[in-house]
Amino acid sequence: MPAQALITAVEVQPETPTQAIAVIGDSRVDGMGSTPGTDRRWTDRLAERLAARPGPALCVVSQGVSGNRMLADGIGTAALARFDRDILATPGLGHVVIAVGNDLFFSFAPRTEESAGFLSMFPGPSAGVDDIVAAHLQPAARARAHGVQVHAATIAPYGSSEMYSAEGDRAREQVNAWIRTSGAFDGVLDFDAVWRDSADPTHIRSGLHIGDHLHGSDAGYAALAESIDLSLFD
Repeated sequence: MPAQALITAVEVQPETPTQAIAVIGDSRVDGMGSTPGTDRRWTDRLAERLAARPGPALCVVSQGVSGNRMLADGIGTAALARFDRDILATPGLGHVVIAVGNDLFFSFAPRTEESAGFLSMFPGPSAGVDDIVAAHLQPAARARAHGVQVHAATIAPYGSSEMYSAEGDRAREQVNAWIRTSGAFDGVLDFDAVWRDSADPTHIRSGLHIGDHLHGSDAGYAALAESIDLSLFD
């Protein structure tokens, strides 16, 4: 069983002043698909990159919960409901990254005999594009009120996964366009651009997912981490 399922948090006293980057997200932040016990989530790789560069110390706090949604409970408390506890209460908080795509995935997922049992774990009304936009704006405002910068990740492709629908993918493109162009965030982590297959942008490139067309492989998460402009956190 992964250690993060047993440990709520580990706090240490840094030797030098340190700022925290807190990431709220779902299974792609939790690192589902990466090799267990090897710290190959994209948040781990980002922390390695930050530790290797000169300058002020920055740490990365991963608050990814597999199955998590922004607006409604399901597997774990909804991201908006746990935001103060898991993100704003982080000691030394300087930056927040929002990376949650499940509201969209589950809302537009095909209701089939095979998917019915899984989707039953996620009750509540469906979320449309306007709902997902509003769900990003609320934590952004709350974080800025605490004097920290806010960044958002675009939602990476999921074509051929069990959750995929053409309608959901159109909604994903609309949400991503808003994240990129709205100016609502201090920075954008364009994970969609990193993972998408140029031959079919609805799909993750071969080798970057674990075979389910949804979750990253070690190489996929490494690609996300390498794509992040570290100057966002200066």
